[in-house]
Amino acid sequence: MNTLVYKKWPGRIYLVVRLAMVAVLFSWLFKAEAAPQTKDDVVRIVSDRLEAYEQQRQIIFIGNVVAKQGELTILGDRMTIFYLEGEDPGPNDEGVAGKIDRIMVEGSVRITQKNVVATGERAVYFSEENKVVLTGEPKVRQDKNFIQGDKITLFLDSEKSIVEGGPSGPVEATIYRSASGGPVDRAGVTGEGKSGRGSDTGG
Repeated sequence: MNTLVYKKWPGRIYLVVRLAMVAVLFSWLFKAEAAPQTKDDVVRIVSDRLEAYEQQRQIIFIGNVVAKQGELTILGDRMTIFYLEGEDPGPNDEGVAGKIDRIMVEGSVRITQKNVVATGERAVYFSEENKVVLTGEPKVRQDKNFIQGDKITLFLDSEKSIVEGGPSGPVEATIYRSASGGPVDRAGVTGEGKSGRGSDTGG
């Protein structure tokens, strides 16, 4: 169950989000093994301001947004949590909110876990499709290795990712040998049209 627990914090908004599933999804982004989640695993979100819109079923964190769970950190200018139709975004007496439809992080997005960093202007997690979409010059880097494109889509159930080129440029990847540190591959795939031609990095 996804729950929201509101707490006070001097000068800022502090929210504890019990979203074990989301923590697993974002950690998968970095190809790390996700440890089994328990009811005590939480994502802590801090921002300058919080706005809740009951009719629109939205909770918005604005300004210097920081979301953390263990070694996973998500930074952005704005984070919006969208709830399914008929669900109440506000917590009840026990701090429980409705089921989440999607989560969108916008503005200088930076997601880090250990030695892996993903950046872009927007990251959206879609609950039903169980996928994460990175756009806005998205890049994923681990040590010296990196991949970039116009759009990066992570299909979390199948552990498959697709990187697409577009008007901003082709798909590009640089991979280094772990032993020597020398590059073994640097590939560019020219995009076709707006969405570009996908580079399937999964099985």
